[in-house]
Amino acid sequence: MKNIAIKDEKVIVDGQEVFLFGGELHYFRIPKQDWRERIQQVKEAGANMISTYVPWIFHEYEEGVTDLTGTSRPERDLQTFLQLVKDEGMYCLVRPGPYVMAEIVDHGVPTWFIDNYPEAVAKTNVGEIHPTRVVSYSHPTFLEKTELWYEKVCAVIKPFLITNGGPVILFQLDNEVGMFHWVTNQPDFNTSTLQEFEQHLRTNYTEQSFQETFRIPFSEIRSFAENMTKKPEAIYAHALRNEFGLFLRQHYKRFIEHLKKSAEDKGIDVPFVVNIHGFHGIDILKRGTMYPIGISQLLETAKIENTLMAGDYYIGNIEYDSYVDIVLANAFTKAIQWKEQPLFSAEFQGGSIHDKPKLQPTTFDLTTRLCIADGMNGVNYYMFGAGENYENIGLFGRRHDWQAPLTKSGQKNPHYPVIQHIGKMLQTFESSLLQTKPVVDTHLGFYPDYYMTEFHDEHTKHMVDQIQRDRETFMANGIAKALRVNNIIYDAISVQDDEEIDPNEIPSLWMFTTEWMDENIQQKLVSYLENGGKLILFPTIPTKTLKNIPCTILKDYINVTVKETKHRVFGQIDQADNVLIDRAEIYETTDGAFAHIEDKPDQVIAFEKQLGKGQLYMFGIGMDHGFHYQNDIIVELAKRAGIESRFTLEEELDITVRSSPEKGDFFFLQNFDEFKKTTTITYDGTTLFGGKEISIPMRSGLMLPVNVPLHEDLFIEYGTGEIYETVQQQDEISLTIKMVQKEEEFVFRSSSWKPVNSKEVSIEEVQEHTFKVPIQTTEETASIRFQPAFANAIQP
Repeated sequence: MKNIAIKDEKVIVDGQEVFLFGGELHYFRIPKQDWRERIQQVKEAGANMISTYVPWIFHEYEEGVTDLTGTSRPERDLQTFLQLVKDEGMYCLVRPGPYVMAEIVDHGVPTWFIDNYPEAVAKTNVGEIHPTRVVSYSHPTFLEKTELWYEKVCAVIKPFLITNGGPVILFQLDNEVGMFHWVTNQPDFNTSTLQEFEQHLRTNYTEQSFQETFRIPFSEIRSFAENMTKKPEAIYAHALRNEFGLFLRQHYKRFIEHLKKSAEDKGIDVPFVVNIHGFHGIDILKRGTMYPIGISQLLETAKIENTLMAGDYYIGNIEYDSYVDIVLANAFTKAIQWKEQPLFSAEFQGGSIHDKPKLQPTTFDLTTRLCIADGMNGVNYYMFGAGENYENIGLFGRRHDWQAPLTKSGQKNPHYPVIQHIGKMLQTFESSLLQTKPVVDTHLGFYPDYYMTEFHDEHTKHMVDQIQRDRETFMANGIAKALRVNNIIYDAISVQDDEEIDPNEIPSLWMFTTEWMDENIQQKLVSYLENGGKLILFPTIPTKTLKNIPCTILKDYINVTVKETKHRVFGQIDQADNVLIDRAEIYETTDGAFAHIEDKPDQVIAFEKQLGKGQLYMFGIGMDHGFHYQNDIIVELAKRAGIESRFTLEEELDITVRSSPEKGDFFFLQNFDEFKKTTTITYDGTTLFGGKEISIPMRSGLMLPVNVPLHEDLFIEYGTGEIYETVQQQDEISLTIKMVQKEEEFVFRSSSWKPVNSKEVSIEEVQEHTFKVPIQTTEETASIRFQPAFANAIQP
């Protein structure tokens, strides 16, 4: 039987490295007679995986009456659906809940459970049923009923595991854990949860530390946990908000661990998946600036062995002003996930439940390319096929169109061929692409506790609002955006990891700060500087912990006095004058100063200073990336720390590279604007693509291989167009190219194969075994044929 492993950021099935390219197809929303055709249509798009929820509410429609084989309704026949996936040679991700969301009534948990067992439903701080009717994850009754559901559903799934010769390679545990508590600002105050919180406090605090932190007698710890938590007083509100958030991370982890053990006890022996939520709507667009809240909630869950963290990516119509949200989502997810796992999106935008915004085909193209460029090795489009909600399970009614690539009747929507093109490119370059990893210039520090803002009360609202406003304005829409639009490529590290930050691995670190930062993180940054790191700290020096207790470890180490903070002022930053600044921190120092309030050189707002073996760049300036002139400011700031983009372009394009010493490089170019851009490309001082200008049409991208193997002893040295299909038939290899340039140019190297002249293809042997192949045609595609080198040299 086959096996599956997760290693070196790849999924490996029976020894073969696999790029997961899947589509969500809900058998329970599609007539059974159409299942095979829909699976085939997903496969035709270049996909190798089918993903599906398995909704508890649909299969156990009455308590104790469960149908997973279609006896009560054909569309309940999960067993046959999995068999069809196997028959079509596809992999499968199964997602049996207990929560599935999926636009289903009560989000997939049977309504009979919520109605019949109200004691197991989450409660608000005033004792009412939670507004979303979400259950209390650790309540014994819920866990008991979930166990019965798992017994039934796992019995059907087990024979179809890859380890038993079936298609199922991944098993998702629940869905978007903690999301309902965040979006309602209502944690779970069920008695069972609060009793768990009491135990958390007893485990993590001594009598003395409890009283010092919360200023409540230790003898009142039970009342504190079960009653005072619901309506906190100002004296302990900040400490409670922080500690309850830390507790909930452990609470969610224990729930997922319980589900994992339950599944394993029932024979599920494939890797598990946990979904991360967080993209949110703004008018008719979506943003990802709150996505890290989901990461924060599931921070402890990410430590569970053999469990892949998978993001839910819904960006709406991606554009210049939002694409960095995806970049940050990628970087922050990688920062906390298990180091061996690939970056993976189990819900990658394949449409939208609403028809507003109307999603454009260019969005699917750009978003997918951007994520692959950033190292994503697994994409699952949600949804891929539209359908219908049977038996009134639809949260929005009977229709479930989802702007999906496939309509309810199986017609192909305009973004189907866009996804198909990428799917075929992945099939062509899968083995080489999987060996490559993104090349980065610097790192961002990701501080998950800055995103532990999913709830607040009247006493902590000001703090939470300020953290949220500053991280979005000064980090996501500020420095992080400015770096990426200038093609200074970054990854991220979690500063809450246990180990120290090694300057040999992380030579430079950009650290967003607020006035709050815990002692251990402040000390970690001190150690980083002591050991030789280059730290760009912005826009303020922290002076309190996240429990709102004074803490000046970092400030004392920097040894600088903060005189005052000014809002909406103009500054002089290096040579840039009249720079609009939202907030400026003014320091009592002149040594190493490189920015000050305009016309006031004594009011220093940025300075650099050697500390230990390292160098601090204190950028006490908060501004979003709202003006083009700010590009030069951030580029110069980066240069101070020895950080520069590896690329030189004549146009503003997003460009990254995935590289491998053995398998070559893949250059990704994205044009987020609505006009064509043309540029030459220089990388690390070397001009690429023979110095040819590359044109990237409006709102589109290119994936261009350099020195990449295409076949045994056939290499592409470079190409200006996209090869998306390679076919070998007997003694001939045929490449299919999507034409983008007026004249595409490829250079191939081989001692075994020679390209063949044709009407649109001319061949020039530039040196022995190296062939330049220009292509000109008015068609959208072209082909290049190769024959064995011993066959009559170059054929006419």
